[in-house]
Amino acid sequence: MQKAQINELARRLEDVGRMDNAQRTALLRDIERYAKSDLYGAARLCKDHLQKDANLRLPTAVMAADRIGKHFEERIREARRPVELYGEQDRQIRQPEDGREYKGPIVGTTPNCLIQRDNETGDLIVHARNTLNRSFEMTGNEEALAISYPFKAVGGVGLVRDADHGKQSELGVEHQHSHHQVRQRESNLEMGHAR
Repeated sequence: MQKAQINELARRLEDVGRMDNAQRTALLRDIERYAKSDLYGAARLCKDHLQKDANLRLPTAVMAADRIGKHFEERIREARRPVELYGEQDRQIRQPEDGREYKGPIVGTTPNCLIQRDNETGDLIVHARNTLNRSFEMTGNEEALAISYPFKAVGGVGLVRDADHGKQSELGVEHQHSHHQVRQRESNLEMGHAR
């Protein structure tokens, strides 16, 4: 986000008490978008500009930013125990496990980590950015990413792809197959072998 957008977001956070539901929803969406590119910046902005008595439930990743920073950020290459999310029943902040694939949206980015919400469990998975096989620039298409660790998760390489990539490749195979059938039929018609 640009500085003018951040200042506007800070102003809106200070005026949250006078907002209606539609404005609050738009504010939360903007905070989530900011957290995708700078989780610590979004958390700091909310802490500095949101009044203590404001009745606004911040996104889970923003509320957990301090715990992510203290527990995972500095020791991302070491195996760390999962941390429970306060206010979230049976949800954790944790590192990826060996041999697993995690599908879900990216909810936060820090200097060393990429935070993904796992669709299956709802947990926040903290991936080391320097071990992923592709770098990230937030484009808005991060809603359906699959990050897998076929071998070792902590200290290993995370393979990143679009979660709907399998569907696209199946469609491509079907398309190639039908294209082959059309070419075969045309070839048969040219030779006089109409079926």
